[in-house]
Formats: sequence, C-alpha cells, structure tokens
Amino acid sequence: VSARWLRAVGIDTVTELRRVGPVEAYGRVTYRFGRAANRNLLYALAMGLEGRAYNDATAAEKRRLCQEAGIALPSAAVGREKRKPRR
Repeated sequence: VSARWLRAVGIDTVTELRRVGPVEAYGRVTYRFGRAANRNLLYALAMGLEGRAYNDATAAEKRRLCQEAGIALPSAAVGREKRKPRR
C-alpha cells in the first residue's frame, strides 16, 4: 500500500524519496489519502531511508519527525517519555 501511495503522489523511486525527504513525502500522501495514512508511515519512510527497521525510531526521532511534519505525537508516547526509570 505504501509504495502505491508514493507512486500516486509522484514518488516512483528511492532516489526521488530521498530528494523530497520523508516529511514532504508523508505530507503529500496524507494530503491525497487523508487519515488512511498515519504517523507510522512517516516513521517508516524516515527509518527506511536510513536502512533501519520501520519501528526503530527513538522517541526523540519521532518527536522531531512529527514536529517537522506539523503533527502531534500521540499522548501515550508523551506519557512514556515522562516516566522515571525503575530502580
């Protein structure tokens, strides 16, 4: 599905995805397909371009990507970051 969405918004190759970047690509997809695409696509695009697993983004990376894309982090993720480590 993700590859089909990217092709539909004019991103046909990895080279083109690198050129526009994950945030712009995510913005194009969400503009075209709306809520069908969620922030996990943003994380997957960014991590994929770095050769990392789609779910490998750290909390800081997720926060930065969401800020750049102009979307809010889920409240559960914010809450997890505030917890103190167990001793």
